[in-house]
Amino acid sequence: MTGIETLSATPAAQAIAWALVHFLWQGALVGIAAAGALAALGKGKASVRYSVALGALVLLLACPVVTVLRMAPPAGSVIPISPVIPVSPATASAVHPAGSEEGLVTTASVPAAFSESSPIYDVLPAALPWVFGLWLAGVAGLSLYHLGGWRLTRILRRRGTRPVPADLETKLRGLARRMGVVRAVELLESSAVQVPAVIGWLKPVILVPGSALAGLSPQQLEAILAHELAHVRRHDYLVNLLQTVVETLLFYHPAVWWVSAQIRRERENCCDDLAVAVCGDPLGYARALANLEGLRVSSPRLALAADGGSLVDRVRRLVGVPARSRRPWLAGVLALSLLPAGVTFDFAQFSDPADAGSSSGAAESPAPPRKASLAPASLEKPAPPAPPRASAPGRQGTERRGTWSAERQKDGKIHLRMKMRGTWGSWEESNSHPVSAFKGLGAGPEVRFDMPRDAGTFHFEGRFEGGDGTGFFTFEGNPAYVRQMAALGYQVSDSRLMELALHDVSLDFVRQMKELDYGDVSLDRLVEFRIHGVSPEFVRGMADSGYRQLPAERLVEFRIHGVNPDFVRGMVDAGYRDLPADRLVEFRIHGVNPQFVQGFTDAGYRNLPADRLVEFRIHGVTPEFVRKAASKGYKNLSPEDLVELKIMGRLDR
Repeated sequence: MTGIETLSATPAAQAIAWALVHFLWQGALVGIAAAGALAALGKGKASVRYSVALGALVLLLACPVVTVLRMAPPAGSVIPISPVIPVSPATASAVHPAGSEEGLVTTASVPAAFSESSPIYDVLPAALPWVFGLWLAGVAGLSLYHLGGWRLTRILRRRGTRPVPADLETKLRGLARRMGVVRAVELLESSAVQVPAVIGWLKPVILVPGSALAGLSPQQLEAILAHELAHVRRHDYLVNLLQTVVETLLFYHPAVWWVSAQIRRERENCCDDLAVAVCGDPLGYARALANLEGLRVSSPRLALAADGGSLVDRVRRLVGVPARSRRPWLAGVLALSLLPAGVTFDFAQFSDPADAGSSSGAAESPAPPRKASLAPASLEKPAPPAPPRASAPGRQGTERRGTWSAERQKDGKIHLRMKMRGTWGSWEESNSHPVSAFKGLGAGPEVRFDMPRDAGTFHFEGRFEGGDGTGFFTFEGNPAYVRQMAALGYQVSDSRLMELALHDVSLDFVRQMKELDYGDVSLDRLVEFRIHGVSPEFVRGMADSGYRQLPAERLVEFRIHGVNPDFVRGMVDAGYRDLPADRLVEFRIHGVNPQFVQGFTDAGYRNLPADRLVEFRIHGVTPEFVRKAASKGYKNLSPEDLVELKIMGRLDR
């Protein structure tokens, strides 16, 4: 037996391995709770958001520690050297009579959450040595990586540094007094860094590159130094060390990395707020950060650099523009982390009741015994009643069933809600359709009608009384659609037919998009096109407006933000031709439209740069504001003066 095998078979190693497995769902729950709390805080104070994220990180570290302590074997218990296999009480008593000490298994090796009925009963115990071994390898690899970063920070502190001018030292000491930093902070010019960074805690040192000393104005350099002093004042170096430890020990869980990223982001925001409070000029500080973007370079993880986090998001926050959400993937990865807990629940209670019976005529075999469910009885959901209509002979083999409800709208359309639930998961869709989309829909009350699509047909039946209807539906896939899509280069499985039918990804739509050079996009992209209204007509309209062969994701972005041919023509008429695609989206996000431009033209501000228009919208400088300023004696102001006047709020005094 090798050393790692002997180590992984010890009681402590087994307890750690179980804790690592349980942390998959524990970490996911903590991550989801943290995401919910941060979402509820919204644009709250950065210090509050930082505290929430830091608390989540501490809780993430506490979960496996508590689990190990709870699962640690009691003193005097016997643990077999070979991989532990859980033994039920009945089996144990049959093999080893009462009073025998042979083959005893501790409660630590058989967590209650993993009963004999669990699907992982025969797999996970034998895999625990591998879990422990792989975890050790990961911790060792990350420890070496961080050790290299620590050595690099020490090298940065010693090599290529020299004292800064005396006036800059004096300015730093003054800033430190104003910010309440009582420890001595050394300031050095360094040729080894390209952005300002603070290193160390007991004896903190701020390293400033020569390019920053030469390229930043005195006010901007003072703001950047205030940011670095804020790190010292807040003891961020210690928190950064805690993050490194947690990331190293729990490296395999996405929630750990996400929470740690939130801490780093909010930490930079907190330091930005302190720096702004000292320098008193949010816009000037934002410009200083923007100037650092050209100096950006990777920094050691144990150093706190002035360009930490996303500079774009920090600048947008400082000037009052909401940062773009970067969490669309979070729900998916955290949900996947819950799978180990989910396998202990009864899978049978979520099965499709419609599949219980079979009309194939084959002899029915005895049903297998149901697995014991760990869910409380009060939480078990009753199965929905089976649809009254049986499958018709000759239909596609994988027929799906669900429920529907509908209401007639004043515009003549029918708002239809469809729900499905089965072993493959749950699904719900709600949309409005013209009456012509349905075939055979009568006045009621008993109704049977269809919604035909190229990919298949939805068959509905139920009752329609007054303006409301309810009932069941089935979906019948179209095999011919599968063959014709294959000829167009798309392999469509039976499981995707209903999705393609639901969003009406028709053969004509696919052919037209192929003719417009979008024949290599994926099925997911085609569905996304239909959801957001990226039609062949829209693509041609944008091409006629000068935007040809746009990437598929750009077309979707245009539709989401309302960039259409009419908007482009309006901006051209206002004097803004050949705008980059990013600028069009930015205009729509901030509300820069032809009417806004015309208002400034009427107020005497013609041919304003595009950046200036966006800046006006960010700060609330409108044509109405210009007229109000003129009425109070502020006439013929420059665009810069208008922004300053709005920021200072002088018209409101």
